[in-house]
Amino acid sequence: MENDFSSPARDIRFRSLFENTPELILYQNEESTILDANPAFLKLVQEPKENVINRNYNEFLSEDVQLLYEEKLKEAFTGKTVRFDLYTPQGNSAPRHWDVVKIPVTENEKVVGVHMIARDITEKMQAQEEILEKNKDLQQFTYVISHNLRSPLTNALGLVEVLEILDPNSSDFKSTLTHLGTSLRQFDQVVRDINTILSIRDKEGLVQMESVPLAQVVQQVVQNFQEALYEGGGTARVAIPEGIQVLGNKAYLYSIFSNLLSNAIKFRSEQRPLQVDLTVAVKEGQNKEISFADNGSGVDLDKAGEDMFKLYKRFHPKHSGRGLGLYLVKAHVESIGGQIEVSSRPNEGTVFKISLL
Repeated sequence: MENDFSSPARDIRFRSLFENTPELILYQNEESTILDANPAFLKLVQEPKENVINRNYNEFLSEDVQLLYEEKLKEAFTGKTVRFDLYTPQGNSAPRHWDVVKIPVTENEKVVGVHMIARDITEKMQAQEEILEKNKDLQQFTYVISHNLRSPLTNALGLVEVLEILDPNSSDFKSTLTHLGTSLRQFDQVVRDINTILSIRDKEGLVQMESVPLAQVVQQVVQNFQEALYEGGGTARVAIPEGIQVLGNKAYLYSIFSNLLSNAIKFRSEQRPLQVDLTVAVKEGQNKEISFADNGSGVDLDKAGEDMFKLYKRFHPKHSGRGLGLYLVKAHVESIGGQIEVSSRPNEGTVFKISLL
């Protein structure tokens, strides 16, 4: 059978595409009045067709992108096909990324209208952002690890050269040998840290998720730190109802709260007894926001900034530590699909907020 390129057949095929495509399609005049809209657009804005026709499309756009859209519409009415990205709420939906194409419609060599075709590329953009963020994290991880491996290794090699020329019976030889042991132990610790971090990275997307009784895990952590809390004159209050369940991994959750409580004890204020409060609030969509608040020495976030959760970053020079705990906390939270944020003031305390399903 020969292909039918007659006008009626072509119109039928176009109408079928118009009605069934998942892309948004509008037909507009030069004033941006909507003259036709396909079902995909009507579904997005949750309006019947009669409520959409003859309305200005700007009514469906946020103010910050209206000028851009108008400029692209004018450009299309010069006879050009225009393509651009748009990031905006549509109707009652959350903000989305759109790949928008404006195609001029001509009659007798005059542009009489414009078809707008918009494809949702939100997931694609999110995937690209995740890749960029992971690459950024990998670069930072590689730099930090190489620096922390090189330092003790360089020290050890230098000390070996010194040992080669020293009298084995001298006090200098014994002192240098002690320093060599210290450097090798530091090197070994960095290797152990790498193994810990890589074990988390290797399990990304493979973590066994389960419904975990939050209060039970938190109480276990607090119980295991009772002696350290008592010695430091501190208390931890848990106000989490027994029935609260979170989607996660029990071992990861234990590690998260263990690291946070360990830090709170280590970096407590010398001016007052340590007080730690753990609470939970159920948010919209059954999200749970867990709050871990202490009245410890706090951190100046203006100085710490984005380094707060980075590897081997330390903010209390007077205290020993490797700067690994908060890095692991964030890694574990994100591995179970959660988010973490922090607020802190020097000499007042710190609050961590963890969001989980």
